[in-house]
Amino acid sequence: MIDRRRFTSLPLIAFAHLPASSLAAQPAASTPWSTGDLAGLGFDPALGETLIASLPNYPAATGVCVVRSGQLAFEYHRGGYDPGTLVNIRSVTKSVTSTLIGIALERGDLASIDLTVGDLVPGRIPPDADPAVADITMRSFLAMSSGLWWDTHDDWPMLLAAENWVENTLRQPIIAEQGTEFIYNTGGSHLVGAMLASLMDRPLEDYAGEHLFAPLGIRRGDWMRSPQGEVNGGSGLELLPSDMAKLGQLLMNQGQWNGTRMLPADFATAATTEQSEGESVTGGNIGVPYGFQWWITSATGYEAFFGLGFGGQYVYVVPDLELVVVVAAGFGEGEQPILTSHRPIPEQIVIPAIIA
Repeated sequence: MIDRRRFTSLPLIAFAHLPASSLAAQPAASTPWSTGDLAGLGFDPALGETLIASLPNYPAATGVCVVRSGQLAFEYHRGGYDPGTLVNIRSVTKSVTSTLIGIALERGDLASIDLTVGDLVPGRIPPDADPAVADITMRSFLAMSSGLWWDTHDDWPMLLAAENWVENTLRQPIIAEQGTEFIYNTGGSHLVGAMLASLMDRPLEDYAGEHLFAPLGIRRGDWMRSPQGEVNGGSGLELLPSDMAKLGQLLMNQGQWNGTRMLPADFATAATTEQSEGESVTGGNIGVPYGFQWWITSATGYEAFFGLGFGGQYVYVVPDLELVVVVAAGFGEGEQPILTSHRPIPEQIVIPAIIA
């Protein structure tokens, strides 16, 4: 039997308190979405029951949020998680970092994503690196096409094993001309964040707090740090599932939030359309192209893009349907989630339930 107390298609607000470690600049609580009911937002009214009935097929999923036309239509949590429980979004952090680059462009803080390692962090290039590393652009790291070798199958262990994440990324051999080959590299995503922080001469988390989290009313939790004390531009940020949806909504709206432009429209378009060929990493991404730290797909017949994190974190966005679907998979460090692709939740359950 479905426990109707555990899900909603009506207004809800997360009342949990911020952890003491959160930055003072962060909102005291997540700003809630405006809400609407499923039928009123063009869904089959049975979508809620259908989603919940499907979740035994997705044992790692601890939360689902569905937003349409800027309104929260459905939110459900299980396994000890609730609307106020922060979740480590894993590699969806990459999409956050990409968004910060767009914000820096719009604000005039960053002149171009074609600035290079040599332009932005010359002092962090290790002496044993290929000299050509200095010429690799931020654009190439955003598209995962830097040309640097990386162990794509052991991406995360390779990052964690290094004493210095930036130097270890930059000392890898160049195996392809930049811009020509997709090589999944969390070290490169971390480097993008470090490049922006260096340019701004302030921690990335402070810049994010002022220019992304506060304007969108996003409550930030912990954020994993490198051995150098820098937050990880590629993984480890904690957000609420409903706040993850705001990131998708911002990009779907071509970089505007409540009528205020936060990212250049051309960057938002580039970030969410193909910039490199992509590959299979995890979660059924065979043949999925890559933008700027977002995956791209038209598997349902609609152009869509999504942020993806280990364990099944998804921010899945379909602009033509004004749809954002978040699937969260909460688990602690040292826990091994059951790895099942959560893409069928938006693609095979939510989208077919749109009837108007």
